[in-house]
Amino acid sequence: MKDFKPNPRLHSLKRQLLIIFAGVAIPALLAALFLLYSASEEGYSRLAQAMQSNLELFTLTLSEQMESAESYMLNLSLNDPAFRRLADRSNQTQAYLDLYQVKQALPAVLLYNDALAGMILCSLPNNLYVGEYGALYGSAEQQLCQKLALESHFMQLTLLQTLNTTDWYQETIGGRVYLLRSVAYHNVHISTAIDLCQVFEDTIQNYGMDGTILVYGSQEELLVGDPACNWRDQIRWSNPRSGRLQVQGTSMMAARAWLQELEIISLQPYDPKGLLAGKLEVFTILATVLVLLSIPFLLFYMNGVVFRPMNILVDTMKRIGEGDLKARPSGTYRNAEFVQVNETFNQMIDQITRLKIDSYERQLEAERSEMAALKFQIRPHFILNCLKNVYALAETGSVEDIQELVLLLGRYLRYILSYKQDTISLQEEVEQCRNYAQLSSIGQPEPVGFFQDIDPALLEMRLPSVSLLTLMENCIKHGRTADRALKIEITGRLLHTETGPVADLCVADNGAGFSAENLRQLNQEPAQGPGGHHVGLYNVIRRLRLQYGDQVAFAATNGREGGARFEVFLPMKREKSEIGAPASPDEAAGNREERE
Repeated sequence: MKDFKPNPRLHSLKRQLLIIFAGVAIPALLAALFLLYSASEEGYSRLAQAMQSNLELFTLTLSEQMESAESYMLNLSLNDPAFRRLADRSNQTQAYLDLYQVKQALPAVLLYNDALAGMILCSLPNNLYVGEYGALYGSAEQQLCQKLALESHFMQLTLLQTLNTTDWYQETIGGRVYLLRSVAYHNVHISTAIDLCQVFEDTIQNYGMDGTILVYGSQEELLVGDPACNWRDQIRWSNPRSGRLQVQGTSMMAARAWLQELEIISLQPYDPKGLLAGKLEVFTILATVLVLLSIPFLLFYMNGVVFRPMNILVDTMKRIGEGDLKARPSGTYRNAEFVQVNETFNQMIDQITRLKIDSYERQLEAERSEMAALKFQIRPHFILNCLKNVYALAETGSVEDIQELVLLLGRYLRYILSYKQDTISLQEEVEQCRNYAQLSSIGQPEPVGFFQDIDPALLEMRLPSVSLLTLMENCIKHGRTADRALKIEITGRLLHTETGPVADLCVADNGAGFSAENLRQLNQEPAQGPGGHHVGLYNVIRRLRLQYGDQVAFAATNGREGGARFEVFLPMKREKSEIGAPASPDEAAGNREERE
């Protein structure tokens, strides 16, 4: 049977089901992962927006307080007569009264602007200065040191006439970083100070930012914050105001804002898993885990329900295609469709087996009938020749020869009239040929010479009975000549070819040989059927082909020294009747009843 070669353009059902499963599972899994990612990014965005809002609210409040303090100082310098009088030298009493009048309003300004550390008023012409302070950092001694440091700083700038009265600026005074603003009217000025460390370490907690605060100046120097936490360069900014970083395995979120020339960065640790704490996120995580866990179970289930039954059916079909008609699918099926397919398949194979046996039995019976008919065509020919010899001997009165002839003829008739077997061994066939040579020599002037040269490996091979005997009869009938005694030789050689061992059987005589026309007919045309010439040769070749198939070859030639040669080439394998079917109709019927 020709091997099945699958079409490369077609896919197996198993592969198609896996593709369909993957086509559904993979997009669903990707969608779940995308949803998780989107939920995580949404959680991050919400947290970053909250941090940014708190930081912007703080900077906006601080900016408003700075603007309020700046407006107050500008209004004071432009509209307050007492402040303006301090710009000129006056009597000591008036100067104290004006200084006191200005100072009276400062506590209210500091109370309203709680980010202000203090306000210092200085009148150079009257050599007066006074300060009003809010909540300062540290103990009473530390607060006193801050006050003295601030007043000394402004007095020194006033004396040196280097006081900056154009805008806010930062300055480090007494180890503390301050944001300063001064407004002057001639030789009198008022200044306000904001303690950045105090504001960002204490006040900012009121805005829900309890992480790390980093404040950088105009030169990108760190003004406020722990130097060990200076991670500004490690931040990956997703936009100008928010970003994230990874520090020693800790995920941190960053928010950024600007105030005057200050850059303010708020850092706060966060847990990425904590961003998925919502009901939708939890449901998505559980659904994704269930999908991933279900994949092996689904594949295992599909293997038991679909793939394994399919493999059993395919293997069974392959075995049947190789000639094993007894093969049947074996296995337990879990669905009705495969059970129905299995039962239908078994019924179909049983029916095919019965039809094949019936067909072969009919073919075998036809071949046996044809073989028997061919044998009956041969028998009258032999018998008539023998009766002619008996008649000739009777005319001569050779009683002893007649007795011997009858003995040999009885042995011969017993052989050709036997119905017990269709084939005979080569050794027995050659013995019958020797018997026939003796039979043909009785009553003749010169006995028929008989010789044999058979390879021992061929003695037990099976031949249709009377096959070589028919060839020998042709030699005796057509090979006799008047000038020499007839000699017949039967040879058998075992040849080794590429397709396997071949038996070369040859029957040759030393007679006149074949004519050119006979050689042409025998070698170039098929042997003629009954009713024509060469009936005996036709029967021999036809019976050999019924037994050995189309691999039988034959050749008719003339010997180098004269005489006819007829060679038959037979494959050395089991006869056709022994291959693929019972040896007899009775055995076939018995096997069929057993299967049924």
